Amino acid sequence: MNVALLIVGNEILDGSTTDTNSGWVARQIQGRGSQVVRTAVVPDDRAEIAAGLDFLLAARPRLVVTLGGLGPTRDDLTVEAVAAHLGLPVEENAAGAAIVADRYATLAAQGRVSDTTSPAAQEARAKMARLPVGAHALDNQVGAAPGVWLDHTLPDGGALSVLNLPGVPSELKWIVTNAAGEHLQRVLGTGFFRSATIVTSTNDESELSGTLAAFDAAHSGLDVYLKSRAKRFGPDVRMQATISTHGAYLDDVTARIDEAIDGFRSLLADASIEVLSVDYDE
Repeated sequence: MNVALLIVGNEILDGSTTDTNSGWVARQIQGRGSQVVRTAVVPDDRAEIAAGLDFLLAARPRLVVTLGGLGPTRDDLTVEAVAAHLGLPVEENAAGAAIVADRYATLAAQGRVSDTTSPAAQEARAKMARLPVGAHALDNQVGAAPGVWLDHTLPDGGALSVLNLPGVPSELKWIVTNAAGEHLQRVLGTGFFRSATIVTSTNDESELSGTLAAFDAAHSGLDVYLKSRAKRFGPDVRMQATISTHGAYLDDVTARIDEAIDGFRSLLADASIEVLSVDYDE
């Protein structure tokens, strides 16, 4: 299945926030045997969100995942803009309203927000529960804004699903890992992704080139991806490489990446390069 990502936020474009969400989501998508074919980054603007969607939909994705713009403030426009672009009205979603009310009650009981009756605050909170007609509200046990899942039929009869996620990384990860799991499995299937970072003793990426080529030749049928990661030159630099793989079964994926690491380690030894550390990534 092809998937596209729409990252929404002025803070990403002006450099005040570094986007880590899209990489994490892409790894989860790849782990399910699907692939991200396009991404776009747009500001908090209805017209720009619509233009971003046009760009992504031209690639005919089965699923579009939006990241950011689900909160209570005036510039949190993603859900409304996506709905408008698909020709769908928004209305109060009962499940979404319950999620928002429960989360704010819990946060107030914990002393993390005020137990306010301010009309402006109540309206801002209600905004997060206005979802496209037919959408499913997804629980968010880290923040307050529900995630949104929408199954939609395009004018040409094609099937499109949209997953709206908040921009706060901890909230996004919780929703993907928990509340959105059933929907992702239904549309994309089940799968797993694993990666590891290998730190080597060399400070010269060119010294790794022969080992990388030898690895590709020796592991062509293993369905793993090996990439060196050069950042700068310097006597204190140690070249890193990442190995990643994905598949339908966790045991197979784990065994495959361990086999790949062992093979890479052996090839590095042949080139008189040491492995200083192996760190399995999240």
